Amino acid sequence: MNNTLRIALIGGNSKVGSAISRLLEKETDWQLHVYSSTLQQSVSDRIFCKHIEYADIKKLKEEFIEIRPDFIINTAAMTNVDGCEIQRQEAWFSNVTFVEQLARLSLIVESHLIHFSTDYVFDGTKGPYTEQDQPNPICYYGKSKLAGENAVLKSHFNNTVIRTNVVYGLTTNDQSDFVQWVIKCHEAKKTMNIVDDQLSNPTLTDDLALSVKRIIEKKRCGLYHIGGNTYCNRYEFTLEIAKIFHLDESLIAPIQTHSLNQKAKRPLRGGLINLKAHTDLGIQYSTIQEGLVRLRHNMHAFNQE
Repeated sequence: MNNTLRIALIGGNSKVGSAISRLLEKETDWQLHVYSSTLQQSVSDRIFCKHIEYADIKKLKEEFIEIRPDFIINTAAMTNVDGCEIQRQEAWFSNVTFVEQLARLSLIVESHLIHFSTDYVFDGTKGPYTEQDQPNPICYYGKSKLAGENAVLKSHFNNTVIRTNVVYGLTTNDQSDFVQWVIKCHEAKKTMNIVDDQLSNPTLTDDLALSVKRIIEKKRCGLYHIGGNTYCNRYEFTLEIAKIFHLDESLIAPIQTHSLNQKAKRPLRGGLINLKAHTDLGIQYSTIQEGLVRLRHNMHAFNQE
């Protein structure tokens, strides 16, 4: 593998983006150009961090023409499911229009685009899903993400879409996720009402980062489903978080999704079958027990720095 690969990472301050940056810095000699709407500082002589507003596609085009990235990784998105239902114009720009523009730019500069999507492109009636299953989103977030991934896959053949679900991992920039929310509720001694009728396979960001690295190394194109190796409901996941992080399980109570009266519909039986990724990329994905233990270790190491 050519050590002079140039990688452009969009959404560098996101949880997945941060995990990708950490892994590529540690395990490769690649040149990494990180773009974020929140200002960052360059951390080494081969990692260049730049502030950019995603609406400024002209500036991004200038950047890409200058650096000529071999790969563009997009982790930026509007992921607030209820927010997307209400702020549809903003959701469409973030999840579709911007992605269409990235796909066109990747064609102009002859880059391989790697884009992240979600199991919310499915209706949740018969998950977990394979790459061959027919999407049928039931909320605006899912519809916008499906439109975005179609824009990537149809723009040219040299692109990759990664669908994932219930992402959790080390938090370095005040990013939030379900695990962090559970820990904060415990610290505040707040009762947590957790749905027991939404099924998924929670995904560790470290596994996603390794998947991206393998896709780059193997130059893989097309659609990949990447998720953890435990299929469970959200209540079961929360009990495992409590067990691994020694939290008070009496604060956790099961409820059903309909009782929350949320703006957006949720696919209940979601989740993703990762057999293609496991076989093709050669990765053994983490169970929730393995992922949470690794996260606890990473959090401890990070807090010691």
